[in-house]
Amino acid sequence: MSDEPEHATGLNDPRAVEILTTEHWSLLSARSLGYQEMFGRATIFVTILSGIVIALTLMAQATAFGRDTLLTALLLVSVALFIGLATFVRSVAINYEDAVWVAGMKRLREAYVQIVPELKPFFVAIHEKPLAHGAPQHMANLASSLTTTSSVIAALNSILAGSFAGDVAALCGSGLATIVISGVSVSLVSAVAHVRYASRFRRKHPPS
Repeated sequence: MSDEPEHATGLNDPRAVEILTTEHWSLLSARSLGYQEMFGRATIFVTILSGIVIALTLMAQATAFGRDTLLTALLLVSVALFIGLATFVRSVAINYEDAVWVAGMKRLREAYVQIVPELKPFFVAIHEKPLAHGAPQHMANLASSLTTTSSVIAALNSILAGSFAGDVAALCGSGLATIVISGVSVSLVSAVAHVRYASRFRRKHPPS
């Protein structure tokens, strides 16, 4: 018989807790970086948008809201809308990444429970419902979805898209009614497009 001691394997290995803890901290760091990136991008977008609004306000006062103001607004709104769309697309991706990290941490907690079953009552995440990321949108969770960072960015983008359409209509010499209808219609279409993009992204990228 061999005199070499048998080494524990799997979760019985003394090194398992150390490895799981390291992975847990790695996931927490990844979530923190995601939050920082999202808030940073949103802050830059809102700052640029605020500057554009102030600049157009001052220019409109100086030119009596003439054609020069409309042309400048068309250019600046285009820039702001591009930045807003890029921010929205990235924020949707960050939400998905965050859902993946959360799912990973839940698996780690399940491993902790397998190591020490007596800890199960003390883990809140073990008793939570599965993540809704990737599930169809329902009216019950619509209110919560509208308060997320990506939803706020989508709302601002839709307003910018409507402003762009109204600006184009005004430059074409359309009447007030046409300008308003064009702006509202494009805003609504943009809002629907943002929602459909986010919903399709969730369906195609369920957290594993």
